[in-house]
Amino acid sequence: MKNKILTLAIAAFTVFAGTAKAQFIDLSTGKQVTVIKHNANGMMFNTATQKPVYIYINPATNDTFYGRTGANINGRVARTPQGKFIFDDGDYIFDNGEYRMKRESDSSGYKVKWQNDGDKKVKTDDYKRKTDKNGDLKLKQDSSKIKVYSDGRLKVKEGEYRKKIDGEGNYREGDGSVKVKSKVDGSTKIKDKKNNYKAKVNEEQELKEKQNGTKRKVKKNKVKVKTDD
Repeated sequence: MKNKILTLAIAAFTVFAGTAKAQFIDLSTGKQVTVIKHNANGMMFNTATQKPVYIYINPATNDTFYGRTGANINGRVARTPQGKFIFDDGDYIFDNGEYRMKRESDSSGYKVKWQNDGDKKVKTDDYKRKTDKNGDLKLKQDSSKIKVYSDGRLKVKEGEYRKKIDGEGNYREGDGSVKVKSKVDGSTKIKDKKNNYKAKVNEEQELKEKQNGTKRKVKKNKVKVKTDD
């Protein structure tokens, strides 16, 4: 029994051993806490409870730190209407005393609705998404609209930018100045109004281009250049 207790004690020391211990204030509880860095994952732990610390303050310097990484987060801590201090990690969230990867349901203003026809609608403060029973998806975020169809088709609209892929894989895209058309056979057409440029590549990857009165052809490693002069 003594050997078993000794083994467990050594294991616990190995897991929670860190380079240093220090006294801080746990911002979630307002209580003084001694923290130590976990050697394996870099998180800061409360030595009394052996649980992760979320946000803590060094009272001697008034510096604020993030428990998952130990990074200084001065000026980046927010406070909810309920008085809870939070830090936007971007990838992780502190939930019930533990860190976990963020889920879509953690997004601000998250709402989900299942319709009788099998469609699913998701809404957050940042975007709206609809997925129908066939797998087609529609996403709207700010001025961007994206439609992804289960048969491989795609439509994108963002300001002046447009992109469209048909069911065969041919696509078009452009932003008002530059337009590109590409087919699955390898041929491509490019038009750039701003720079007065046109180009065409055929199925054999032979190139023809024109810019400001100069024409250029590339065919079977041969190059021909012609100008209006």
